[in-house]
Amino acid sequence: MKRWKTPAMDRLPSSFRQQNRTTSGYREQYKRLPRDVQELTRKVALRFHTDPQLRSLRHHQLKDCKTGSHKPGTWSVGITMQYRALYVKDGDINIWYWIGTHAAYNKFAGRTS
Repeated sequence: MKRWKTPAMDRLPSSFRQQNRTTSGYREQYKRLPRDVQELTRKVALRFHTDPQLRSLRHHQLKDCKTGSHKPGTWSVGITMQYRALYVKDGDINIWYWIGTHAAYNKFAGRTS
C-alpha cells in the first residue's frame, strides 16, 4: 500500500501521512470524486488527524455482518452528509480502502438490499 498519490492529499502533514495509507482501490475511487469533495476529503483528513473523535466526523466502527462487503474492524468517517470514507487499523497505521457516496456506502456496508 502506498502513500497518498493525489496532489490534495500530498499537502497533508507528514505526521498524517506516516499514520495513514491508501489502497489502490481507494485512490481510484478518490480520483472519480468531484473536485470539491476531494478538497473536503483533505480538510476532513486534517480534522481526523487532529481529533478523530470530533462529532462532526461521524466517526464510528461498523458492525461486522454477513451482508456487507466491508472488512472486519472497519471504521467509517463522514466527509459530507453524502460521502463517507472507510478504513481499517493495521497496528498504528490506518489503511483507507473505500470512499464514496452515502448510498453506495449503505449498500457496501450491507445496510440496504
